[in-house]
Amino acid sequence: MFSSREDSSSAILFFTAEGVVKELLYSEFEALLEGFTPEKEWAGKDARAVYLELSGDLKPKCAVFFTVAFDEEGWVEASWNIPLVNLARTAGPGPDLGAGPIRVATAKSCPDPRFQMQLWTPDLTPNGKIIKWILDALAINRLGLSKKVVEEPDVPADAPQPTPGAAPLGQGLEMQLAQLLQAQLQGASGVASTVAELEQTKKDYEQKLQALQQQLVEKVRQFDGARAQIEGLEQRLEGQGQKLQEMKAYYTLKLEKSKGDETDYIRALREHYETESSQLVASAESEYKELLNWREVELMYRAEKESQLHQEIAELRQRTAELEQTSNDELLNSLSEKGITFMTYQVGLGHIAIPPEDVALYLSNPVGFVAAFCKVSEAVYLDWLAHYHAPVCRVQTDGELCGANITRVDSPEQFMSGVSDCCEKHRNQA
Repeated sequence: MFSSREDSSSAILFFTAEGVVKELLYSEFEALLEGFTPEKEWAGKDARAVYLELSGDLKPKCAVFFTVAFDEEGWVEASWNIPLVNLARTAGPGPDLGAGPIRVATAKSCPDPRFQMQLWTPDLTPNGKIIKWILDALAINRLGLSKKVVEEPDVPADAPQPTPGAAPLGQGLEMQLAQLLQAQLQGASGVASTVAELEQTKKDYEQKLQALQQQLVEKVRQFDGARAQIEGLEQRLEGQGQKLQEMKAYYTLKLEKSKGDETDYIRALREHYETESSQLVASAESEYKELLNWREVELMYRAEKESQLHQEIAELRQRTAELEQTSNDELLNSLSEKGITFMTYQVGLGHIAIPPEDVALYLSNPVGFVAAFCKVSEAVYLDWLAHYHAPVCRVQTDGELCGANITRVDSPEQFMSGVSDCCEKHRNQA
């Protein structure tokens, strides 16, 4: 994503069905890729955009039509990595937009097939709306790009001509810088891949735990149902016991009335009553005990599985922590020993070197890291950044922003909220 662009201006335009909705300088787009601030309006969406390299009179020379995927919080997806500058420099010929035929890279004409799926193909005919939107946006020049008048130098007749094939003096240094930056990107990509793998493993075990918890809830529900059945059986036994008492009273009364008569018949009735009662009670007790034994076995099995799962999760968390600490520290120390440095580009501050031991701190909280580097709080740094992007008075009167142009403060340490971002009028009133 890094390249020298001293010979031309560059810009990024975002499109919707209605036209151009957002314009960024290339440096601002790099800050967006660094994950500095989210784009809430693009949260959960795929944005269509174009990267433009412009001539001195702000005419398009190169165009790369690409897409950017944003997550649910408005951050650019971490997997996004399109070499816009390289694609622009190696693209095929396109239409003439005022500075000769431009180089165009689209999904249908991508110089590198690896990035074809991340590009899109607009209507580039002379009457197409995309061409009109681009030219209108450049004519309005909301980004404040400065036009450059290129004058041909007067070359003396006896001036020595360059030798064909001679390389510029700084070309070797530029190639070494490009290789060093590529190595840094590959190292950062390896760290990100390791962290992503650990996060995926953690998610898999969390899903497994959630599934087992759901099974546990289902077993508890079944146990509650079985307990309700047991309570029903107890009520049934109680009713049968009461019925037996009533039968006993009935037969006792009948026995007293017929005492001395039909002795054999009474004896048979008594034996039948006692046998039937014993069988009924034994059957109910057997069913009740069998149900209780089954539930006890099921509860023991569930407790054993739950204990085993908790032990596996604890071991996994310990292993994940060890892997994160070991892999990250070893990789960063190895890269540092090989002469690779870690840097981040911040708008208004340029490139900031990141010590290997602070890479994890930067990844966890980029804003806090940069604010600490500037020796200010996160709130002050964010206020200064908003002021740096748009140096206007931010005082609101009657519900409307003042918006008067003010002098931009270039250093966060010199910025004072409520003073540096106010015009003279509102500063005096304060």
